[in-house]
Amino acid sequence: MTTNSSWQTYLFRVIAGDEKGLSASTIRGFLDGLEFIYRGLSRFKYTTARRHRLPVPVISIGNITVGGTGKTPTVVWLVRKLKAAGFTPAVLTRGYGGSSQAGGMIFTSSDLAGLTAQRTGDEPFLLAKMLGDTTIVVGRERYLNGLQALRINPDIDLFILDDGFQHWGLERDLDVVIIDASRPFSNRHLLPRGFLREPLSSLKRAGVILLTRTAKLSEDALNQLTVEISAFASQAVVATITEESPRLIPLIDFSTGRENGVIPAAQFLSGRKVAAVTGIGNPRQFLASLENMGAEVGYFQAYPDHYHWEEHEIIDLVKGLAENGFSELIITAKDGVKFETGLDKLVGYPLTCYILSLGFTVTDELVTRRIEAVTNPINS
Repeated sequence: MTTNSSWQTYLFRVIAGDEKGLSASTIRGFLDGLEFIYRGLSRFKYTTARRHRLPVPVISIGNITVGGTGKTPTVVWLVRKLKAAGFTPAVLTRGYGGSSQAGGMIFTSSDLAGLTAQRTGDEPFLLAKMLGDTTIVVGRERYLNGLQALRINPDIDLFILDDGFQHWGLERDLDVVIIDASRPFSNRHLLPRGFLREPLSSLKRAGVILLTRTAKLSEDALNQLTVEISAFASQAVVATITEESPRLIPLIDFSTGRENGVIPAAQFLSGRKVAAVTGIGNPRQFLASLENMGAEVGYFQAYPDHYHWEEHEIIDLVKGLAENGFSELIITAKDGVKFETGLDKLVGYPLTCYILSLGFTVTDELVTRRIEAVTNPINS
């Protein structure tokens, strides 16, 4: 595995306690001080935040750690579930990495032909692509942006607040927190000494806690984790997210919305040498997913989260991989919305780019009841 920043890898090892010696101990001591400051500032921001309530219910989906836990697939699952039940949800999201964070933007999939992921942010662009006519509301000011969305589309009867657990300026009717069961709390330190955004006691605000990536946990380990979470969030429903069978979608199909070339990922990857690149919050999990399906990952490059590739970077990457004998390049859907802008330039190279697509579903009846407790007033 290679990375753009060897210092970042070293720092992660220091934070995890894998690096020993005077230098590592000195860095950890410095980070301990910063963690103390972060804790105080975070608490001050939470207690002094001015909270606003939108005129329709809000369900927040967020997490307590930095890095990818599976929020985006969970948002997709919940929006589809609500639409199937007859509701008209919209998604409120900051649009991190996009140029529209400050001014705000409201759009649906029908507007994507005139937009780019660099403008909307990669996650909002992907959500619009996956959720059809669902209204996507981008911007830092979620309350004001939500009011504007309601003026434009009065049929909206519920908002999903994406990555909202720490967005304290907007009241919500239900907090759903996603926890990666394979590394639930990192080293249990707050930023920047660890990867926690808030103390674990903050989980008491959650009404539903969903565990992802539980496949490799034993039943005892999963039960132990559930008991520990429940100690911090005694009122929350703790449930497991089921990961649907992963698929590989050719970039050209992903771009056009067709599914002619979609193939089961595990069957295709088993024993196959592939290349992989990504710019997501948890690149190691992406690599582990490929290796767990039997892929031989001969080249892996991790970029910063929300990284925007220039067209020449994509072309140079594909050209170099093809020249080194690779026939397949695997990326995530969040990478795909940026790679597809250079699709026409990639046609001539003997390399196929695939999107690894992961779907989530939740079947726990208690979770459904918590959601219904929010949505029932809409029907009454």
